[in-house]
Amino acid sequence: MLSTIISSGADIIALVLLFGFTIFVHELGHFLVALWCGLQIDTFSIGFGPAIVKKTVRGVTYKIGWFPLGGYVALPQLDPAGMETVQGKGADKDGEETKEKVRVLPPIAAWKKILVAVAGAGGNIIFAFVLAMIIYMSPWKPGDNEEGATIGYVETNSAAYHSGVRVGDEIVAVNSNPISSWNDYSVECLLGANADKDITLTLENNGVSRDVGVPSVAVDMGIRIIEGIGSSMLCIVGDVIPGSAAEKAGVQADDLVESFGGVNVASVEHFMFLVDKNGAKPSKMVVNHNGEDVELTVIPAFNESLGRSVIGVSIHSAQVSRSTQWMQYKNPVEQVKGDASGILRILRALVTPKESKNAAQGLGGPIMIMMALWMSIKVSFLNAIGFLRFLNINLAILNLLPIPVLDGGHIVFALWEGITRRKVSAKVVNILTNIFMILLLTAFVLLSFRDVKRAPKMWKMIRNMPEKVQENITNEVKNSEAPEMPNK
Repeated sequence: MLSTIISSGADIIALVLLFGFTIFVHELGHFLVALWCGLQIDTFSIGFGPAIVKKTVRGVTYKIGWFPLGGYVALPQLDPAGMETVQGKGADKDGEETKEKVRVLPPIAAWKKILVAVAGAGGNIIFAFVLAMIIYMSPWKPGDNEEGATIGYVETNSAAYHSGVRVGDEIVAVNSNPISSWNDYSVECLLGANADKDITLTLENNGVSRDVGVPSVAVDMGIRIIEGIGSSMLCIVGDVIPGSAAEKAGVQADDLVESFGGVNVASVEHFMFLVDKNGAKPSKMVVNHNGEDVELTVIPAFNESLGRSVIGVSIHSAQVSRSTQWMQYKNPVEQVKGDASGILRILRALVTPKESKNAAQGLGGPIMIMMALWMSIKVSFLNAIGFLRFLNINLAILNLLPIPVLDGGHIVFALWEGITRRKVSAKVVNILTNIFMILLLTAFVLLSFRDVKRAPKMWKMIRNMPEKVQENITNEVKNSEAPEMPNK
């Protein structure tokens, strides 16, 4: 019990630090460029609300607020109306009520406003590339059969199987939208699913292309998915249970399972099915051990509690988990490019009538973001780094949207000023700022309410996440399909 509390406490500390640093680099970007441009800086704050700690140095108040989901740099020359909205009317630079008269500050050039506004997103992008380099320099690499969207198993009692989807098929398009990864497939299914219409999958196998229509089913919160199929992925042995059939055959930890019973292994579920299909009889098993293919003979044992045959191994959790959007690429540029394209795809769906409802249902608010970061921490340090990189690109893109209150809104106002040589009316800026602040707060509250409904399931997933998934966990494999593909 004590170890669980300590472990959870360490996770929470890591969570707060990682999320807080994302906010810090964004605001640091604004701060450094504003300092370089000679702007008046009142406050540099991480978090909102009353200060936990604060200190004033050379006229700038540095503070940490009690509410960590955000932060700001108070720049009265750039956004006086916005600062009043954030800190409250009549507030001084420390956020406390004052009767001091409004200061008259010199105007600043439009190009300086644009530089300062862009700098926040720039800070996140630079930080994202630093995180991408950490992943690039790590020993980790995406598995060869995790690239693309190749089917690794199909439940024979599923609608997908009856529609003609088979193991080994590569999904190249969903509803005519080209895809290049399993994550792309998942996103397109989420956006294009409809209760009254099948999802059209364009499949390729042995150079032959075909279209199949597969119905979707509703899961949590009205989100619709295709059930009964999974991606192709490497099947790497984690541990070998002492005294098991696998140990007797010579299977070792970190062996890559290539085939079983003369059939190439397409996924973990597929491997489990093949073991059960071959039953308690001697079966040929080819594994790659330290770069060399080794042929072994293993005799599976029937497990009465599971009702099927097993050989007694565990599988690395990194292989059992589907490839996430933030862990698809090794190249730093491809990592950031992948993050950006995924985020822009969702934004495009939000303004596309036939996709907007599904896109909105798939959005998560601040609670889901924090829980997703927590889950990534539980998976591995590297996975957390990948999610943090994705989060930084997400924050950069969203802040550059041309919406008053956000950095993109300041850029639009500054561009207007630079082109027309006239400032946007302070009254207009104030009205737009207040309107969009209300809209954003409303969206924040609605997403938070929905997050609360989803949180118990996410919490259960986090609490139950194993470090390794035992061979006997997946029971659905009895309904999986095994194509009779020749061994290599």
